[in-house]
Amino acid sequence: MVRRYVSPERLYLASLGLTGLAALVSVTLPAAQRGELAANMVSATVGGALGGLSVDTFLLSRPAGWIMSRGRLWIVGIVAGSLGLTALAAALLTTLAGLGSHPVGVTAGCALTVFNTAGALGLRLRRFWFVYAVRAAGGAVLVAGYALLWSGRRLDGGDWSELWLGVQLATATVLAVAVLVWARRSGPVPTASAGRGDYRADLLAVGRLHVGVCAQMLTYRLSQVLVARFAGAGPLGVFALAVAALEFAQSGAVVRAQRILAERDPDAIGDHGREVVRGATPIAVLAVAGLAVLGVLSPDYRHAWVFGLLLLPGTLALSAGKTWSAALLKRAGERATTAVALVTMSVSVVLYVLLIPWAGAFGAAVAASVAYVVYALRTRARLRRATPLLVTRMA
Repeated sequence: MVRRYVSPERLYLASLGLTGLAALVSVTLPAAQRGELAANMVSATVGGALGGLSVDTFLLSRPAGWIMSRGRLWIVGIVAGSLGLTALAAALLTTLAGLGSHPVGVTAGCALTVFNTAGALGLRLRRFWFVYAVRAAGGAVLVAGYALLWSGRRLDGGDWSELWLGVQLATATVLAVAVLVWARRSGPVPTASAGRGDYRADLLAVGRLHVGVCAQMLTYRLSQVLVARFAGAGPLGVFALAVAALEFAQSGAVVRAQRILAERDPDAIGDHGREVVRGATPIAVLAVAGLAVLGVLSPDYRHAWVFGLLLLPGTLALSAGKTWSAALLKRAGERATTAVALVTMSVSVVLYVLLIPWAGAFGAAVAASVAYVVYALRTRARLRRATPLLVTRMA
């Protein structure tokens, strides 16, 4: 009954809304304590992205029948390797940031890798509703947990980080168990029919794709690690809040990109760049306005709206860029998206290194926005060269 009235897109938006609400509740923490929470989150998410081998995106982009031809052991092996690398990356990032907890960052990073991998398998099976429902439920539990900590006056960033870790472990476990149940119900998996050349091609594709995804994640999140290192916990807490608020405006683009990746017929892929930008604009403006109101209510966060305003142009560009990137991946393969991501990363890292030690979080916001615009423009240009027919449909 509920599924008749709640679409997967609405569930995904609800999950992002709950994540945004959790971020809003977290502003009841002093900025420095919120900075510790943000440091744990960024170490885990970036660690999962760098060490996770982009298994989720790789699985979504494989053609129909790929899993059956490869067999379960091959998939399990890739996931196991990604967990080890995730733990290592999260530990190194926590050390670089100089903030946060190594156990929290490492464990949460591994949980995120499991959740993303299981989610990708669920989306391949068209279980959009269930995957997004689990994510939304996790957001609801997190909001409730934060509220309980606040009501008990436990305003310690470490306690809130441990609660966040518990939610990641719970959602990853639920989704992983569901995927195992679906696999069991599907019956015995046929004997793997792929040859050595196929497996080598898989590893090469993972490598090409992962280089690009790593480059994208460094573009999106390295700024927060460097703000933690050079500006400290307080500025990181405020800047990370502005980033989270503006990312909510990208929800439509994320859903659209996932649907593009799950599409089996590349010729059926249209462009939705203008559509997602139109949807993202009012949400982004409201996010900046909300940050301004928050700054009035809580002096610790008085600069949050400035960071949001600086991030606004890049956010809108990135919303379009994500859908173009998904279309480019399906049309031209991993090499094309990797080339764009490497160019963008080169620009962003140079800007971060130059501006953050000098201007702190303000420099991070400017650098990130410029990098996002570069990413969108480069992706659009590469897509135009690769698929003239798709660009014709854009006009």
